[in-house]
Amino acid sequence: MPSEFVKEVADVFAKDGPLSKVTANYTPRPSQIEFATSVAEALEKGKTLVAEAGTGTGKTFAYLVPALLKDQKVLISTAGKTLQDQLFTKDIPALLKALGMGCRVALLKGRSNYICKQRLEHALQEDSYVAKSREEVVHLHRIKKFAGQSVTGERGDITDVPENSGIWPEVTSTGENCLGPNCDHYNDCFVMQAREKAKEAQLLVINHHLFLADISLKDNQITDFLPEFDLVVLDEAHQLTNIATNFFSQTLNLYDVRNLAADAVSQGYGVNKQIDWNGIYKTISNACDDLISTTHNILNTKDKQLAVAKFKDKHLLVEPFKKLLNAVEKLSNAVHVHKEASPEMTKLDERCTEALDLVEYWRDVFNGKAVSRSMKGPLLDWFTVKPKNIFFNTTPLSYAEMLKSAREVQGKPWVLTSATLAANGDFKHFIDQVGLEDAETKSWESPFDFKAQGMLYITEDLPTPSASNFSDEVAKRIWPFIKKNKGRAFVLCTTLRAMEVISEALRYFAETEGVSMNILVQNEQSKQELLRRFRSEENSVLVGSMSFWEGVDIKGDALSLVVIDKIPFPPPDDPVFEGRSKELEAEGKNSFNEISIPEAIMLLKQGAGRLIRDEKDEGLLILCDNRLLSKGYGTKIWKSLPDFARTKVFDTAMNFLERCQEPRG
Repeated sequence: MPSEFVKEVADVFAKDGPLSKVTANYTPRPSQIEFATSVAEALEKGKTLVAEAGTGTGKTFAYLVPALLKDQKVLISTAGKTLQDQLFTKDIPALLKALGMGCRVALLKGRSNYICKQRLEHALQEDSYVAKSREEVVHLHRIKKFAGQSVTGERGDITDVPENSGIWPEVTSTGENCLGPNCDHYNDCFVMQAREKAKEAQLLVINHHLFLADISLKDNQITDFLPEFDLVVLDEAHQLTNIATNFFSQTLNLYDVRNLAADAVSQGYGVNKQIDWNGIYKTISNACDDLISTTHNILNTKDKQLAVAKFKDKHLLVEPFKKLLNAVEKLSNAVHVHKEASPEMTKLDERCTEALDLVEYWRDVFNGKAVSRSMKGPLLDWFTVKPKNIFFNTTPLSYAEMLKSAREVQGKPWVLTSATLAANGDFKHFIDQVGLEDAETKSWESPFDFKAQGMLYITEDLPTPSASNFSDEVAKRIWPFIKKNKGRAFVLCTTLRAMEVISEALRYFAETEGVSMNILVQNEQSKQELLRRFRSEENSVLVGSMSFWEGVDIKGDALSLVVIDKIPFPPPDDPVFEGRSKELEAEGKNSFNEISIPEAIMLLKQGAGRLIRDEKDEGLLILCDNRLLSKGYGTKIWKSLPDFARTKVFDTAMNFLERCQEPRG
């Protein structure tokens, strides 16, 4: 028998309830009501709920309504800034209006999203050593003007400074270089002001990075605001696992080492001009360059990731690391002598000590004498090589115990939700990753009529995905559909290389056949600009890799064709995936069934979910991987996808696409 509170929650979603008065053509959705009442029950029992809710369920209102009606303090964490902003500026105000309620709502992002006034002042000093391009100087002065006018100091509000401008690290802070109470601008700091509002909020919207930072106390400037909340909602929970993997890693980033030296130079000349700070910086920069070039030469590549255990020539990096260690020691000594000179020098001394520890550890890793880091569980040492940088990582192969412990310490109910958490109805993979084995799991299908609105076309006669000509053949196969549809298509690729090959081929076909087609390609412009152009420019095709598989919401006429090149299995050469696979195999388990298939299903569901975003949308989904038909595991993956009408026949798919070309009402 439902409690009075559960009934009260259900009434909000009734045909004549509060939502109906502020929503045009409102129709109750049984799945949304069931989700909301499940959250209400979790609140009453103090339990954790893991909920998969298909596209269109209305999960935001489903978890907010019971929390607000119970007058609970709510923490909502999302994977990225897009959903954060949507919740804060659109969804939450609309719901509060519907319920006729007032509520203190706050939005809090990571510190790198806010201008640091202290670092901005230093960047503006004429004698700053760090060389700036003419463009960066222009950007710097635009930021100065913005900081003088802005109330929040959010860098996202600056439209005339690119996200990738090299000036941003100089005018924003990190947990490592923030001076905290010792900063001259502490009382008018944008970050601290945002965090004060967060403490006072009844409903706070943050992101998974901040959530993890708080539960791990990794950023000591974040005071414990999470335990004060009565309910924790982790939206876009499917991304929590990847974010946690990166977050709980300890990383030596050579760019950060250079940045440390640059900060020391900037502060050092104001403390002691007799020290050759420039020379120290150059020594560190040269040592970093030497380490990078040596690694490039040994591996014969500038783009690779590799577990140290598989690196046969690791001893060849010992000398470059010794050179870097000596350079960082010289910097540390120079800073340490003057650590009491200013709060900045005190903080730099701490950062130098941390950098020394990391460089020394990695020197020992490559000479086989490293002592294990103070992390729980099995660890993996691995590194990522880029043209101008290297990331050296120590990653826990499991963080389940960390998350489990955090939930137990908080003692509050958690709701973890996403459109993709289960593999063919099975939550085991996700539950095991996040360590919430006692959580209640529930799933609701999308209210959309997928069988009527969409069709899934599986190509049978393409070469296997491992064939060298696979991407070229994919482009040939999908071109007739793209041409017939006059663009209005997403082409989602599993690798950047496939993205490049397919986009080049599509441009060639369009040019040689005299077809006016706007081929937009990831990385050629910002993601926001590409999506803006796709929505506004006719005959557009967007070819992208993983960053476009999720979090993109395009409704209506602009998109009626989605192509996925192949099943997105985890890359077999990914060191962390390989390490976790070996751990499972050692336990007598099958890593392909335990990891590869569930992760591929969840990501494939995200990609397929780009097609139908509204009850009026129609479209064709093309999967160019015939392993769905030829392999035993294909059936499991096939059944996990939305219940589209399905075909293997070219003409049937083309006829359906023609039907979708009529303007939608």
